[in-house]
Amino acid sequence: MSSELIIVADLQRFKLYSIQKEPLGREYVELHESTESLETHQKLSEKVSDKQGHFQSSDSIGVCGSGSGENHNIALEEERRRIKEIAKQISEALQKYNYTYWYFAAPKAINNQIVELLEPSVGDNMKINLHLDLTKIPDDQLLDHFKNNGSVL
Repeated sequence: MSSELIIVADLQRFKLYSIQKEPLGREYVELHESTESLETHQKLSEKVSDKQGHFQSSDSIGVCGSGSGENHNIALEEERRRIKEIAKQISEALQKYNYTYWYFAAPKAINNQIVELLEPSVGDNMKINLHLDLTKIPDDQLLDHFKNNGSVL
């Protein structure tokens, strides 16, 4: 395994690469892990069991009320849960592989939240942290983003 790893993530995808060298010295990335959260594709009606107006309650005088219109922040809670899952996934992956440094990229909206949830020993070896969503770019262009845009932490 290479001594340098690259991890890219967004709320839907997680990918772990190692940086490899060809005999002539050219660097390239090799994909080792890739997961995709299927929950991000589901509609809210597929995730919850009740339909609007079907979950009613009555108070002590027999007046029926409905919970429709209440904002329960389900989407925000799902995002928080997914960020915790990504941080855990990163920590577990970095414990599994032998590395010297690792690079990370995630969208600006979630990047710092993920980094804050990482185990302290894992975060110490992060060399570059990009606030970009690089999960959809071709593998052969990934290394260029870190070498050209990255600044050492």
